[in-house]
Amino acid sequence: MAGDTIAELARACAPALQNLLQSEEFQGLPLFVNLGQVDEEVATVDSLIDPAILNALPSRYRRAADQAVMLYRFFENKEGMNYAPVFTALLGSIDEVAKGFLVRRLQPELPVTVDAQKAWFAPYLGGVDRKSEDYYRKLAQNLKRTLVFNNGLSLIGLLRSCLDYALNDTTKIGGVFEALQTQLRFQGGRKFLETVTRINDFRNTYIAHQEQELTDKNLTEQELKIWIEALHMIGK
Repeated sequence: MAGDTIAELARACAPALQNLLQSEEFQGLPLFVNLGQVDEEVATVDSLIDPAILNALPSRYRRAADQAVMLYRFFENKEGMNYAPVFTALLGSIDEVAKGFLVRRLQPELPVTVDAQKAWFAPYLGGVDRKSEDYYRKLAQNLKRTLVFNNGLSLIGLLRSCLDYALNDTTKIGGVFEALQTQLRFQGGRKFLETVTRINDFRNTYIAHQEQELTDKNLTEQELKIWIEALHMIGK
């Protein structure tokens, strides 16, 4: 949280808010009993997303996808709409699948003892220029938050950075960075990175920081499909 305005605070809290709204405990309260529930007939006839992909999603992600699609349908025929709220319903789920992917790939490599973990997340960075050194240290710190303390930041962005290092960075660093290069290189990895980068860039430009207003209906529909398909792709 680097900003100092209420708007920035609200955007930073948006994923956690969606996690709360989608939780079974919250939806069980009488006041919110119908919140996030989708008319099955509407969900069935909506052709925006391939039904096979929707049906393959875990129930929590399916609810988020249905909410996003329904909100898009509500906005699509209205003039001058900002479509950014359509994606708010998906922010928490996108970050969750990104975290899950990193945990599945890297947790088996995580050292057991505290001292070994400290060394693993703080490898020797001799010979690296100061700007790059700062970048690598922050990346390692966020990975530690994610894998050890379960409170990583900007997880779709973290996944993008990890994939980019594994596939494109030739700098040899030990510790967690060595694990990135061994665990995040796989068939189809570059296409995977391309999709994750696209989602992260779109999120930063139109949703999280709202550097630009999202008023393009066709762009919204195109990216909405990619986000929901990515829930399936990353999650599996």
